[in-house]
Amino acid sequence: MANKMFPLLFSEVHIGGISLKNRIVMPAMATNFLTDGAVSIRMIDYFVERARGGAGLIITEAAAVQAPTGGKLARHHLNISEDRFIPSLKALTAAVHPYGTKIAVQLSHLGRQIHSGFLGEQPVAPSPIPCPVSREIPRELTIVEIKEIIEAFVQAARRARDAGFDLVELHGCHGYLIGQFFARRSNQRTDKYGGDVRGRARFACEIIQGIKGSLGASFPVIVRINGDDCMPGGATLKDMQEIAPLLVKAGADALHVSAGVYGSAVATVAPMFEKPGCFVDLAAGVKEALSVPVIAVGRITGPHMAEAILAAGKADLIASGRSLLADPAWPRKAYAGETEDICPCMGCNQGCIDRINASMMTGITEPIGCLVNPRTGRESERDDGFTKHPKRVLVIGGGPAGLEAALVAARRGHAVTLWEKEDVPGGQLLLAGAAPGRENFRDYIAFMERQVRKAGVTVVFHKTASLETIRNASPDVLVLATGATPVTPAFVPLHSEIIKTAWDVLGGHIPPGRRIVVLGGGAVGLETAHFLSRRNKDVTVLEATGQVGGDMGAIMSFYLRRMLKSASVEILRWSEVKAIEGNDVFFLQEGKEVRLKNLDAVILALGARANDPLSKDIGPFVPELLVIGDARKPRKALNAIFEGYAAGQNID
Repeated sequence: MANKMFPLLFSEVHIGGISLKNRIVMPAMATNFLTDGAVSIRMIDYFVERARGGAGLIITEAAAVQAPTGGKLARHHLNISEDRFIPSLKALTAAVHPYGTKIAVQLSHLGRQIHSGFLGEQPVAPSPIPCPVSREIPRELTIVEIKEIIEAFVQAARRARDAGFDLVELHGCHGYLIGQFFARRSNQRTDKYGGDVRGRARFACEIIQGIKGSLGASFPVIVRINGDDCMPGGATLKDMQEIAPLLVKAGADALHVSAGVYGSAVATVAPMFEKPGCFVDLAAGVKEALSVPVIAVGRITGPHMAEAILAAGKADLIASGRSLLADPAWPRKAYAGETEDICPCMGCNQGCIDRINASMMTGITEPIGCLVNPRTGRESERDDGFTKHPKRVLVIGGGPAGLEAALVAARRGHAVTLWEKEDVPGGQLLLAGAAPGRENFRDYIAFMERQVRKAGVTVVFHKTASLETIRNASPDVLVLATGATPVTPAFVPLHSEIIKTAWDVLGGHIPPGRRIVVLGGGAVGLETAHFLSRRNKDVTVLEATGQVGGDMGAIMSFYLRRMLKSASVEILRWSEVKAIEGNDVFFLQEGKEVRLKNLDAVILALGARANDPLSKDIGPFVPELLVIGDARKPRKALNAIFEGYAAGQNID
């Protein structure tokens, strides 16, 4: 029977000879869940959660078809380069299949987009042209080596079939080796693997033909390609409209269309600053000349948008990666018409790609998570379920930590009351949602407010907690989630009319006049500068260190700094403020005295300190006390929400 709300999204579709129960695809995303290159129990539990939630097709993270044993790649990258990895891969497919979900493994070779220190040897590429990010000159592949890599892909596909995968996907996007052959920027060969479109597509076509020749024409192959490299000299949509039919002729059963490469103007993992559906028109452009299914991806934010894309004929399937991190059960909820209960992905990247990028830069491997779903990556950890000993729980503070604690505790059967001193919940996350392009944070707060009320939490606004009011409430458990307060340095004069905090500004108290200085070049300072630049203000940011946006993920920082530059916001690094005198700010820039005069406003964005005026004195009067989030120590929302989750779970 067709689904009434989303008839196309929940209709059957075929990729080659494989039938999918719906058109929802979980695309490949790195996890850092591996055990020496093999699938771990943690990874199995993670994928099973998404299969249980109703995804039609799951595609694993990229698996290396070649992995030199001397490098970190062999240990930290999913590995399918040897038969010894088949048993762990088989355990994964066996765990996913009972839910009616099909599963593919993505076959990958990074080519030049990796440093020799991580790979264990000099990277290779179609031509000796460095990746703009790693900047290491790769060794040009010989014809013999190209044939060896083609065979490595074929053998990897054979291992995938033997491990029980229903199909494979070739990683031909984001500037990896297959994509490097497609683009003139990275492929300047003059032999049969370079030159015109047919030459540049030959490598991918021979991989497809090799797999089909070895495993049979019925074994499905998806090729993930870019619709646009978004890089001067890179492959364009026009190029890919010519290359795509060649891939299909070679035997590709579906194409999966993304965008961007390392160092491109558009991030391969689109942040919240990109419009929803940012790559969908590229999929539509590729689909025009094809008869096989096309998968669209790129900030497709929910089932309504997915259905509209399918109805418009822009794609045949919808890839929804981070949305399945945020809510693994969103397909099941959408099918049941429970769309208001789908936890939205923010596109913040904090728990997912930011952690992968940080691991690459620091060498410290940290598993992915999700800001709005503390269970992501922790699916196998303790879940106490419904409590046998219901308690009266009082949560003070309706920010992200308090909301999460209240929701989890209430769902476990505790009687929960939440006090919030303002007239709306959200705390600092609500302020963050005031900055341009970050409105999604407000959507999340609205979702959480609906959920806590549905869970039976009594929410009281305009309620300020004190020792007396808490003692009168007499809770069994008190959860303090009172957040933080802005730091005000000693050089800031008292009672100055031109001084405001970033929190004041983002809360709607916009200073008059045009000449404004923001003190602090971290995330809050940059977001505030962006907010003010959109209101016709001339903004200068002073940062004491040489690092701007250092507390942000690389992608979000890159986008925000680019937007600030476009808005003519001046950022002065190594600028240590010494005094604010009247309407002037005096600072040292690399030892030189500088004074900015006749300012209309000075905005403080110099960090925060924990706001916990109660725990020291209230302890003796409550049986159990928990201090969470910024009230414990100011950090990111990711940390605050996880502590809220842990608090709700730990109340016995």
